[in-house]
Amino acid sequence: MRRYVIGYPVRDGKVLLIHKKRGLGRGLYNGVGGKVEEGESPEEAIEREAMEEIGIEVLRKEWVAKLYFYDHYGTAMEVDVFLIKEWKGEPKESDEAKPEWFPMDNLPYDRMWEDDRVWLWRVLRGERLKATFHFNDIWGKYETPRMLKCEVQHLE
Repeated sequence: MRRYVIGYPVRDGKVLLIHKKRGLGRGLYNGVGGKVEEGESPEEAIEREAMEEIGIEVLRKEWVAKLYFYDHYGTAMEVDVFLIKEWKGEPKESDEAKPEWFPMDNLPYDRMWEDDRVWLWRVLRGERLKATFHFNDIWGKYETPRMLKCEVQHLE
């Protein structure tokens, strides 16, 4: 199973999303993130990805969710989700991502992954979750990605 991380800088009732320019989710809004490299912890991976994608140094983060994604073509992904509470530097655009701030209660779900509307608002309001999502084709190689079913569990 491939391991990934995703992080959402939050401040003053707003969340920073990136408009993805390339790779998985190109053209959609998402959090910063990517693959966990060999020998790297999820915590180290989110710090590296935040620096690479938007040029911030993560000072304080909080783990909030574990997400699992599967599709009909054998894709299996495990994703650790973090809220980035404190950082150094101003988020800036890169070759991969254009950062934009949104009010937490008014996210552009129509321009995000379909699963985000199921879980993201919950972690932004303080919940911890474990969730499983089944898509037809996550990578969009053969079909337009579409969520088929999901299961969400609240963690204490």
